[in-house]
Amino acid sequence: MAVGNEFWVDTVRRLKRIGNNAEIVTVAKQNLPLPGTFNELAVALRKQIRIRRKQKKRYNDLLRQLYYAAVWENFFGDINALCLREQGTSCEVVGTFINRIKCDYNLIGYEHLDILGVNDVKWIVESWGEPKNHIPARQINQKLHEQVVIRFKQEQEREQRSAGELFGGQQLSLADSLDEQNPENYPQSDQPTSDFKTPGRHKLIMAILVAAALGIIIILAT
Repeated sequence: MAVGNEFWVDTVRRLKRIGNNAEIVTVAKQNLPLPGTFNELAVALRKQIRIRRKQKKRYNDLLRQLYYAAVWENFFGDINALCLREQGTSCEVVGTFINRIKCDYNLIGYEHLDILGVNDVKWIVESWGEPKNHIPARQINQKLHEQVVIRFKQEQEREQRSAGELFGGQQLSLADSLDEQNPENYPQSDQPTSDFKTPGRHKLIMAILVAAALGIIIILAT
């Protein structure tokens, strides 16, 4: 997805050069759940948390965003892999489901959240204590995940139909295509052709023309 006239990845690279982590968070969130967005979001939030820790400031709001990013990534794991392969609008469509994902720390915990690092978990436990369970986000949100997969496939099919219409409409089978080229349904060997496309008749006409030319030459010579 583009941010203005710039692809979101290029925008993030530019923002990294000037150290604008807050804006990176915004851009990454706008493009969830496209491949790479969860990691970019986590990295930017982690940097902001470190800065606040050094300044002895509260950072629970940033920590919660980091935890949510990890839960979302766990939820969208298999769909994210499809997004990486498809690179279509289907990924953007399923991103509208994000706000419906349950992110209960006491149910989901942190053991299944792959993008959380050792320090991330340390900060979370320091702030919230140990969770009661460690259950994958996809399992906690199973019904929602099923809905998202269905919606993703529907959008993929819509994209494929649109692409088919863009590049020539409904495509004919091989048999139908041959029938269109041979509308009278003649066998290929029996199809009528014009006189000048029949090899035997073409040769006969050429022979007659050559003979006539030779006759003219002989008459003129005598």
